[in-house]
Amino acid sequence: MDLAEARYRMPAQDARTSAPAARREALVVHADLRWPTGTGIYNVMEAYLSRAPSHIEVEPLAVEGGVARPFTPLALTRALKGVSSRDGVFWNPGFVPPVPTLREHCASVVTVHDLTHRHFYSRAHRLYYDHVFRWFYRRCAAVVCVSEFTRNEFLAWSGMSPDRVHVIVNGVDAAYAQNRETLDYPFPYVLYPGNRRSYKNLNRLIEAFSASGLAQSGVRLVLTGSPDEALIDHARRCGSEASLVFAGVLPNDAMPKLYRGALFLAFVSLYEGFGLPILEAMASGVPVLTSNLSSMPEVAGQAAMLVDPLSVPDIAAAMKRLAEDRGWRDELIARGYERVTHFDWDASAATLWSLVDEVGHSAR
Repeated sequence: MDLAEARYRMPAQDARTSAPAARREALVVHADLRWPTGTGIYNVMEAYLSRAPSHIEVEPLAVEGGVARPFTPLALTRALKGVSSRDGVFWNPGFVPPVPTLREHCASVVTVHDLTHRHFYSRAHRLYYDHVFRWFYRRCAAVVCVSEFTRNEFLAWSGMSPDRVHVIVNGVDAAYAQNRETLDYPFPYVLYPGNRRSYKNLNRLIEAFSASGLAQSGVRLVLTGSPDEALIDHARRCGSEASLVFAGVLPNDAMPKLYRGALFLAFVSLYEGFGLPILEAMASGVPVLTSNLSSMPEVAGQAAMLVDPLSVPDIAAAMKRLAEDRGWRDELIARGYERVTHFDWDASAATLWSLVDEVGHSAR
C-alpha cells in the first residue's frame, strides 16, 4: 500500500474500549509516514497504523526533503501550514518534531526512541539536539519514550514537564512466536541482527567470539547485512575470519527464520533506547545474551544473560556457557517466553492512540 495515499482505519471495535468506535468523536491525525521500509521506526509505525481505532483517520503529510535532515522540522511545519488544533493532531512515529510557531497550529505528539545522536554521532548532531531539538520538544503537547530508561534520560536532558513525557513500550511481531522454520544453515550459529554503528560494539563481539573457542567447535557468528571489510579484517586479526558469516539484507518474513535457527542472540550493545532484538529472540525460543547497560536490563528482565559489554572476557565466558549448558539455555528460553507476554502491540497501540486522542480533543 502506498503510504502517501493511504488512510488507516481499524474497521471493527475501538482498541481501547468495548464501546463501539462509531460513538467516539472523529479525529484526524496528520503524520510523517516516510520512514524507510526495514528500519525499526518503520516497523513501529506499521504496528501502530494497523491498530488505529476506527474514529482516527491518519493523513500522510506531503513533506519535502529527507525524513530526518536538519531542515526536516521546518519542512514539517510547512506541510502543516493551515492545520490548526481544530483540524487534528500531528504525530511523528520517529523523533523529529515540527518547528514551533507563534500562530495557532495543531498539537504535536512525537516518539523519541533514544538519544543516540547526542552520544554516538558527530559534535554537530549533539549541538543540533542541544540547541534546536530540545526547544522544539518542549513545545510538543506530548513526547512518547519507548522505555523508562529513555524517559529518564530525556527528562534529565530536556527539562520538559514529566506529565507530558510518557512511556509506551514496543511490542514484538507475532510472526516470531508463530514461526517454526529456519533458514537451514548447515552449521550452528550465534546471531547478531542489526546495523554496524559504533555503539553496537561489534569489534568486542568478534573478539569475544574468537576467545570463546566456539569457532573451533564449528559454530559461526552470523551478522545481518552485506559483508563489511573492516569487520572481516578485525575477525582476521582475531583468528576467526572463516567463522564470520554475513546473512545479507533479508526480507521481513525471513527474519523470524533467521532467529529461530540461532544457538543464541548476542546483542552486547553499549547503548539502546529499547533493544527490540531481545524480544524477537525470546519470542523465537532463542536464549539471549545482552548488555547490562541502558535499557537492555529493563527489557530483558530476568530472562537473559547480562554481561558488561566493555569486558571481552565476560562476553566470551557467557557465549561459551550459552553454547554448552543445555539446562541454562532451556531455563532462559522458558523465561523468555514469559517475558515477551509483557510487550504486546495491541496494548501499546491502545495506549498510544488514547494519548493522541486525548491531546487532539483537549486542544480543540
